[in-house]
Amino acid sequence: MANIAVVCPPLPGHLNPMANLGRGLKERGHSVTVFNIPALEQTVKSEGLAFHSLGGHSADLLGKGVALMAQQRGLMSLRFAIECSRRASELLCEQLPAALTNSDIDLVMVDQNEPAGGSVAQYLGLPFINICPSLPLNREADIPAPFVSRQFVPSPASRLHNRIEHRVVDWLISPINRTINRYRAAWGLWPLRSPDDSFSDLAQLCQMTADVDFPRKQLPSCFHYLGPFCSRAGETTPFPFEQLNGKPLIYASLGTLQERDSSYFAIIAEACAGMEAQLVMSLGGRDANDEMELAGSPLVVKYAPQLELLARASVTITHAGLNTVMQSLMFGVPMVAMPITHDQPAIAARVQRSGAGEAIPIRDLTAPRLRAALDRVMNDPKYRIRAKRISSSIQTAGGIGRAVAIIEDILAQSGSRKDALRHH
Repeated sequence: MANIAVVCPPLPGHLNPMANLGRGLKERGHSVTVFNIPALEQTVKSEGLAFHSLGGHSADLLGKGVALMAQQRGLMSLRFAIECSRRASELLCEQLPAALTNSDIDLVMVDQNEPAGGSVAQYLGLPFINICPSLPLNREADIPAPFVSRQFVPSPASRLHNRIEHRVVDWLISPINRTINRYRAAWGLWPLRSPDDSFSDLAQLCQMTADVDFPRKQLPSCFHYLGPFCSRAGETTPFPFEQLNGKPLIYASLGTLQERDSSYFAIIAEACAGMEAQLVMSLGGRDANDEMELAGSPLVVKYAPQLELLARASVTITHAGLNTVMQSLMFGVPMVAMPITHDQPAIAARVQRSGAGEAIPIRDLTAPRLRAALDRVMNDPKYRIRAKRISSSIQTAGGIGRAVAIIEDILAQSGSRKDALRHH
């Protein structure tokens, strides 16, 4: 059995699917250790995985910076996230080589959004694979940048837009690349120039399916669409199921990173008030209180057992985080997406193109617009039909089971690091 390292950004939307995949590997007898900042230790251990702390005071400051991302909007949010990523990459380059060596790691699972992880693996001569818990970052001329809401249009004008946007991305992430390339030069590795330079040539495992993503033509043979990396096994969140009234269930979640006193919850409640449906709202960690002044009688909880509720839901209202989007589609639940920041507008564009839901730009969000979109998605069968078709493709994609099989094939082909040393 192998010793497998997990390297990902310290964000719930990235850690959760990685942890689910890690548990799948652990069930097969492998040892799985997450290498990250100290603030994540209890969360990781509660997921049943081992944890290796990286950094001290500087890592604590990084954790506080990540928490502040919920207060940023627009370009400011993107630039703030990139600075946090740069600091995380620097920490990994400084401390991960010794940590992986001392832990006798055989394979590194690296989030596609963390280029430093692959660089460290290359420096140490360790095999590494990429996990794509968010939108794939692989570039193609016809695919818009992963933070814009534009639809897929294979035309010369669109390709020009895409090329400009990718240059903007390169400019934005240049501080990250400069930081990593400083270490890569010292390690005798070629410099990173674009995100694709940092990707694994062994496996890139994505928790989307091809019918949700924009049409791709240039993905490497090692790229696999596998569907969501999720499991009910770790879902133990308490919930007052006895308060569900049997009406069509509208499940609303804005994830765990958004600003928790957001007025968006009030807009959602106003839009759903008076509908022949029951609204369940997950606040993503914020305590419910009377100050929120929510219209109607929504069932409001701090956290929700999302998979159990999606299995009962008629429609999902989501910020278009990829985990919630793919889990909704796994149950054949159509949705209304109201993307707020980061890659959410691009994910919402894919939801709309897929036919399994509608998207409302956050700047245009009002209760009447949301109510109208909910009426269409709940009452027009085409949305649920399309969501059900995608659900079928998710069932055949393989999810965690297929991902584990691919990883074990790579381990078998590469041989464990211990075996390699034993034969030399």
